[in-house]
Amino acid sequence: MNQRELATLGALGVLAEEETATVRAVHETLQHNFGNYWGASTGVLGPTMTRLEEAGHVGLTLTDGGTYRITESGIARLQSLLRDPVDGLSSSPLQPQLVMKLGFLHHLPLPEQREEIDALADRVRTAREELGDVKSIHEAEVDDAVDTGYRGDLILLRIFVLDALLDWLDALEIDCVSER
Repeated sequence: MNQRELATLGALGVLAEEETATVRAVHETLQHNFGNYWGASTGVLGPTMTRLEEAGHVGLTLTDGGTYRITESGIARLQSLLRDPVDGLSSSPLQPQLVMKLGFLHHLPLPEQREEIDALADRVRTAREELGDVKSIHEAEVDDAVDTGYRGDLILLRIFVLDALLDWLDALEIDCVSER
């Protein structure tokens, strides 16, 4: 997912949870919730909000100092972005799209939440298998660990993160409180 789509997902996700918000408030919420994974800047969010308004996904109220609210079209767009598959998990297990998807997944209907979590678990398993293959090739082709430094250990670290993510996804409970 590119930066523009991440900004769209983040802005719509925040607005789905707030009645109204300014660009600054959206930025602060994204920084608070996802700042360790993605650095949303007001320079990206401002144009994103303008594009979302032009597309009819958000409404702007100028009398309240420039506050935005999500529209039905915006909710549909948010749900569409939440249904997008997360790729590249073997190279980057905790990427921004994954973290934001998990953070806003409760904006999908309950049956779809479970479907998305199951699909994500399948993608994590596939990424885990891919890294297992890379690890095997690395071990077969590298005789001297000194020449490769910690690269083999970094593969193991990514496998460890994927295993932890998979355990967490498998244990995740979906409850009725989260349906909107």
